[in-house]
Amino acid sequence: MRKLFSISILMILIISISSSEILANSPRDSSSNNYLTFSWFFKPASLGTKFRIANNVYATGNIDYRDSTKDLEFQAGAVYLFPAKILIFKLYAGGGYQFSRNEGFQYPYISVGTNFLFLFSEIIYPMKSGLDPKYRAGFSIKF
Repeated sequence: MRKLFSISILMILIISISSSEILANSPRDSSSNNYLTFSWFFKPASLGTKFRIANNVYATGNIDYRDSTKDLEFQAGAVYLFPAKILIFKLYAGGGYQFSRNEGFQYPYISVGTNFLFLFSEIIYPMKSGLDPKYRAGFSIKF
């Protein structure tokens, strides 16, 4: 598990340091610097944020409240917001780690999502056997 953790941190650092060189020939992304997200359509209710740390690379944080277990889950990670739009959709992908208030460290995850208009949707794939993907959809505010 430590090896996976070390490799993941190293990959996030490499992407964030070299992100301005990844798409050298593409036009600069004119998207917002930060996003605040609210989700309650799918259980659990969620509050999250994305802060730009480099060109198209965002640090993410989410708090989910699970009523069934009476637990808060915290997710921290990074995503890469692809510079090209597909119709009205702005796609992103990334990963991070999930922590639980009651259990502590739980597992790493991979996320794939999209921003469109003032809405967002996201799928979180846990990298632990026996767990199903989680879904988020809700409002996204640029600031």
